[in-house]
Amino acid sequence: MKLKKIIVCIGSIILAGNAAAQDGTVKELQAASTKVIKSMDSSGWKRGGTFILNLNQGSLSNWAAGGEQNTFGINGMLNYAVQYKKDRNTWDNFFELALGFQNATSYNKFRKIDDRLDITSKYARQIGKGFWGYGVLANLNTQMLAGYDYGSVTSTKISGFFSPGKILLSPGFSYQPNDKFSFFISPATARLLLKTDPDFFAMKMFGVAPNKKSYLELGAFASTRFTTPLAAWATYTGRLDLFSNYKRNPQNVDVLMTNLLTLKFTKILATNISLDIIYDDDIIKRTQVKEILGVGLTVNL
Repeated sequence: MKLKKIIVCIGSIILAGNAAAQDGTVKELQAASTKVIKSMDSSGWKRGGTFILNLNQGSLSNWAAGGEQNTFGINGMLNYAVQYKKDRNTWDNFFELALGFQNATSYNKFRKIDDRLDITSKYARQIGKGFWGYGVLANLNTQMLAGYDYGSVTSTKISGFFSPGKILLSPGFSYQPNDKFSFFISPATARLLLKTDPDFFAMKMFGVAPNKKSYLELGAFASTRFTTPLAAWATYTGRLDLFSNYKRNPQNVDVLMTNLLTLKFTKILATNISLDIIYDDDIIKRTQVKEILGVGLTVNL
């Protein structure tokens, strides 16, 4: 129920932003302030993206209400796209990286609060004169550093590089009416689950059996991406991936949903709110939610 409410709320924001954008002057301001993909030459190639660096710091001294004496956090995010479009052919490449750490007096060392490496490449060839095309999508998803469950006494390692990791290859059909929205669907997708960290080799984890490093799934896949200016100073970017494994519990659909709302004060200073929602019963049989709010540097590349 909470997941449905969150999705409905996000959809309401998108609809409100689209309604406000009907005014021609507002449209011009939005285009000028939110365009990050720039043409490089006449060959059909475009590239661009956004780099975000958020910092937060706090300090207490003789504070009656209590709390951490000193805290410091840093979180970085890079979204970059390299795209090609010419005649009936399109090739879109998306690179998404995020890494963040938090330090506090009570544990006196940096702890990871964000870690994501996601690369998507999609080729499509237009069918006729419409918006549909056929092609193939490939995706790699993992993290860069080891992850720990921080207990009161000891810390337990629970993840690592390509543990879990996913590599997906999906032939299918693409629908892309404009630069803001794209949709891809496939009834036959291969996805490889990975558990390459030697610390987990003997364990059953991430959907991979003991003494195995990988497990191959076959299923249905759908993915959509959406970017829109909500105002001259606000931009929303979202992505939703769905996967159903035919070989094991096809009714348990894996969900990956990412949301980023950027509220700009100046050309380089902004508030960024990210909300990630994941459901994958191979990893954990509960909905995973991660929210990060920060104020800092936001640069269009």
